Amino acid sequence: MRIVTKRINFSPREELLTAIAPLSDFLFLDIETTGLSAEQNAIYLIGCVYCQSDGWDLIQWMDTSGKEEKEILSSFLLFASGYRYLVHYNGERFDLPFLKKRLQAHSLQDLTEQVRSLDLYKAVVPYRKLLGLPDYKQQTLEALLDTGRTEAESGGDLVRVYRKYIADPEPELLERLLSHNEADVTGLLSLLPLLVYSDLDQAEFKVRRAQANYYTDYDGARREELFIFFSLKRPIPAPVYASADHCFVKIENDSGVLKIPLYTEVMKYFYANYKDYYYLPEEDMAVHKYLSSYVEKKRRVQAKPETCYTRKSASFLPQWDLYRTPFFKREYGDKELFFEFTDECKRDRGFLAEYAAYVLMHIKQA
Repeated sequence: MRIVTKRINFSPREELLTAIAPLSDFLFLDIETTGLSAEQNAIYLIGCVYCQSDGWDLIQWMDTSGKEEKEILSSFLLFASGYRYLVHYNGERFDLPFLKKRLQAHSLQDLTEQVRSLDLYKAVVPYRKLLGLPDYKQQTLEALLDTGRTEAESGGDLVRVYRKYIADPEPELLERLLSHNEADVTGLLSLLPLLVYSDLDQAEFKVRRAQANYYTDYDGARREELFIFFSLKRPIPAPVYASADHCFVKIENDSGVLKIPLYTEVMKYFYANYKDYYYLPEEDMAVHKYLSSYVEKKRRVQAKPETCYTRKSASFLPQWDLYRTPFFKREYGDKELFFEFTDECKRDRGFLAEYAAYVLMHIKQA
């Protein structure tokens, strides 16, 4: 077994961790395995980064003979005791279950049940629609954040290198194995800013201003849209550009803008209890039957679900559930829902911030 320690010359966003717990509670983890199956394969390298009083250090345990898995696991367990959080990238799907099974295979204590998990993959994957990346592998996220990582070999590439090293332990092969693991585990420090994206879920928006804008579409029709300009409590690590259902969001640093279609037209409010209403064809509206004495019989018919409505000419904003009532439609069978954008709404920054968060959540989930 070989143990490697070294000082890391890197200053991560420590305040993102201290908001959760003291730095001394966190252990950053990455493992290298001889394959994907924990039943048939082994862990040959474990890398950890941890905080000392004077900086951040790296420690690695490596099985240099192909027969020392229990030794490196035992040494790792001794070192890791006392830490409260394991920080990793997508480790809840691979690293932690693999580690758990290998510990069990050697009748060793299961560390994974004694610590909390902080998976940086989970910090970013809810926002994949907003980020629009081709994949969400660790190295893709490091490229997004421009961490400067140059080592690009994958864990699968290193399996062949490790087998070659066991057969012929050349120093160059050892360096490749250790360097890849070091890049993965130290890269976790550079991915800490991904935790900031959770601000987008907390709706901590400060609306700076809102304005309507007119434009002419491709077909020459005059259209209207609402712009909501807002700021976040802290900058996001990489820009966001995304759209859904004719809504668009752009966020750069701590400033963002939402563009939302605004419809000034006549829409319909449909009553649910249509059996209690008459429809007046000449007026194109429904009235409750308690008003029937004021309407001639020849001017009224029993309302149907699709004719039981009143019309309103106003400005409307889209919604995708019963976010705000009363809700309006163009026609009874339409799936698109709208609510009236009143003068009171226009002046209410609290509402604008709430609606901005609602639209952003829809774009995120669409």
